[in-house]
Amino acid sequence: RAFHRCTYLDWREHFWSLANRNGWRVMYVGGAPDVVETARIRLSQQHPRANIAVRDGYFDATPGSAENAAVVEQVHAFAPDILFVGMGMPRQELWILNNLEALPNCVIFSVGAAFDYEAGAQAEAPRWMGRMGVEWLFRLVHDPKRLARRYLI
Repeated sequence: RAFHRCTYLDWREHFWSLANRNGWRVMYVGGAPDVVETARIRLSQQHPRANIAVRDGYFDATPGSAENAAVVEQVHAFAPDILFVGMGMPRQELWILNNLEALPNCVIFSVGAAFDYEAGAQAEAPRWMGRMGVEWLFRLVHDPKRLARRYLI
């Protein structure tokens, strides 16, 4: 069986068209404050029927911390149909795991830098590079200071 990998970039167009058509409530937790707000504005303009909320990822995500509890409360208050968590691996997965019982009933996706792409803060690799397994090389060339240690060591 051929290797198959599917990332946010592979399904985002279809997802946002469905969110727009169905008026889904989508919340994104993660990323830098200015980046997530830019992404929210862009997506809201392109998909006006989707209800989109964002919360940056710059908070103390320690279980039991006041900041973490406030973020969980923000998620509850918005009551999303879909919750995207984009804080990088493994932080996003750990945050979901540590807060799963406290989060509202909704679909939860760990999506990494999804809103960085939506805001134009990060360049998208051509999809053929992802299919060939060399998307990492595109990322490394575009952000060597941040990614050299991750990909080369």
